[in-house]
Amino acid sequence: MQRLLVFGACALIVIMFCVNKDMGDDALTPRGDGVYRPVLARGDGHMLYLMARSTALDFDWDFTNDLARFGDPWREPITATGRKSIIHPIGPALVWTPLIWLGEASAAVANLFGADIPLHGYTLWHQRIVFLSSALFACGAVLLARRQAARLLGAPWASSYAAICVLLGTSLTYYATNMPSYSHAMDALACSGFLCYWAQTLGRSDRRRWCVLGLLLGAAALVRTQELGLCVVIAFEVIFEISRRRNDVRSAVPWLVGGVVAALVTFVMLLPQLLEWHVVFGSWRGLPQGPRFTRPNAPMIGEVLFAPRNGWFSSTPIAYAGVLGLFVVPKKARFVALGFLLALCMQVYFSSIVLDWWSSSSFGQRRLCNMTGPLVFGFAALIHQSGRLFRWLPLRMRHFVFVVIAAPFVAWNLKQVDSLSGGKAAPSELVPTCCGKVTRRLRPAAQWIYNRIGNPFEFPASAWFAIEHDVPMSCWDQTVGNYPLVPGISDLSDARYSRLHGSWDVGSDELRAYLLDGWSKPERVDKEKLFRRILGDSARILVPSLLPEAQQATLWISASAPTPVSVEWNDRLVTVSVVGRWTPLAFTVPAGDLHMNELRIIGTRIRVRALEVSVLANGPQ
Repeated sequence: MQRLLVFGACALIVIMFCVNKDMGDDALTPRGDGVYRPVLARGDGHMLYLMARSTALDFDWDFTNDLARFGDPWREPITATGRKSIIHPIGPALVWTPLIWLGEASAAVANLFGADIPLHGYTLWHQRIVFLSSALFACGAVLLARRQAARLLGAPWASSYAAICVLLGTSLTYYATNMPSYSHAMDALACSGFLCYWAQTLGRSDRRRWCVLGLLLGAAALVRTQELGLCVVIAFEVIFEISRRRNDVRSAVPWLVGGVVAALVTFVMLLPQLLEWHVVFGSWRGLPQGPRFTRPNAPMIGEVLFAPRNGWFSSTPIAYAGVLGLFVVPKKARFVALGFLLALCMQVYFSSIVLDWWSSSSFGQRRLCNMTGPLVFGFAALIHQSGRLFRWLPLRMRHFVFVVIAAPFVAWNLKQVDSLSGGKAAPSELVPTCCGKVTRRLRPAAQWIYNRIGNPFEFPASAWFAIEHDVPMSCWDQTVGNYPLVPGISDLSDARYSRLHGSWDVGSDELRAYLLDGWSKPERVDKEKLFRRILGDSARILVPSLLPEAQQATLWISASAPTPVSVEWNDRLVTVSVVGRWTPLAFTVPAGDLHMNELRIIGTRIRVRALEVSVLANGPQ
């Protein structure tokens, strides 16, 4: 029965993919005339597919002609080698190349019978064949993890339930069905394969094991470069085994040598990526997005996990449960759980140092689909231990209770995936949780809960935030994720970065949640500009900051008569001045003031219009 349920969940994923009719609202116009007209591939998936098409049909990595023929929606720049840039990893293209060949060969055969399928590779026929792999990859990722969890935990039912919930109740669902042109389902399988093989072969130090680990790790890193961080589980095991044998150097040597062998094999597997970077960008060192795309010294971990803007736990609560489950595994599986936790922490850190930690237009925290394996394992452990805790209940009743608890989360996720069918993009901006998407009948109850604790899956970050700024817990859900200054990928060069500028319009109704106390309703300066008055002798406003560099801030303030004004930034006095008519009051925001900051303006009968910020690229650090 359990296998039938898992098979049914996998079948549902395949069916959801097959009924995805995303043709960019234009199914009739032939592709290939230079206009960007998505078929199933759109956004980053369009770029990934063009990489695969160029590899499979042109036998090169010159994407200039592909972008010219099938659309260059972001006007990719020319690289140092004179080629058009596509910054994505080469792994998906290598995996999809044989599938494009299959699509091309089958199209040629179908054309013999009058199908009239264009043989340029960018057709629904080709992409159905290629992207079916994403649905199968997602199923394979949870099946591998289910098998491993059942073996280590001795809990086949719990492992099956966990596999179904993760497959249908997380971001993986969306990227296996509605947006299969992205590489996240492939990434989930690659990482599950590596982690499950590591867990299954624990204790072995033979050469074959280290070579296979290196092959699997290298393959995962070809799909997404961040997967190099999974090497932490190998390092963890090697260090542990060597420490156990510190009094016997001879028996410790195979472990040290094994770790080196795995690293060398991984490097060999990465050679195609290094070659592609060299061919396209003229250098194999560093990410093609540029050094500012990641900020290793400025992680935003709380936002990645708990923010309303595509936070991992807040968007997909089943992921929250899966991670918590890693802390309650039985004793016999604790070493594996600890290794999975280390891998998970490394991946959360990598996601948190990327400039757009919210993953742009994303269904949840898509970059963490790679942690599908640990989520299945952890959720299975949580179900298993909960079942043991309530073993006094009849077995059927325990199954019933679990289904009643888990089904709403799975149903909610499937509902959100369905609402984004047909090519509709996932949200890229901050959208507070409550309560527009809640069923009307349940909305009053949801609003009552939200007004008191906000989104419960944003705890404990929301509680800490409420204490720090003396605001309701729901304020976290309404404010975290918007920034007055957000660079685009094209802004990361030295010349453009130093000229970045943004504005926080105090009079805008969109900033109402950021105004803490002491503010009037908005009033007009003229037809376009709004301002607010300070009621009393001071007012506070929340100012989120995304960039780790020092910034120049300018407040536009006025008063009916010359009035002394002082400004505090995070309880530090940053400027004192006398203002009259609209006056720009400038001060420096120190480097490292990331996350949410609190600005207090002290003065009577003051009007405030806007806060402008710009990067001080060469300013104080």
